[in-house]
Amino acid sequence: MNELDMDAGLAAVVAYVREVHAPIAQAITDGMPVTGTDCAFLSGAVEALLGAIDARLPQPEQPAVALKAVAA
Repeated sequence: MNELDMDAGLAAVVAYVREVHAPIAQAITDGMPVTGTDCAFLSGAVEALLGAIDARLPQPEQPAVALKAVAA
């Protein structure tokens, strides 16, 4: 399993996801409607979180792509 370094940037993104998620979770708990805007904010926050995680994980080498670039 890969470990993530919880640096300040990743911590800020996680905090943002929690901030956006909290009112949605509360609305669901209270039986209130969740708007499309709420979903859009959460979708953007999750996309930022996934991007931040991806940026910190080792990227697999793609030798075929590298060889094509050298050969070109």
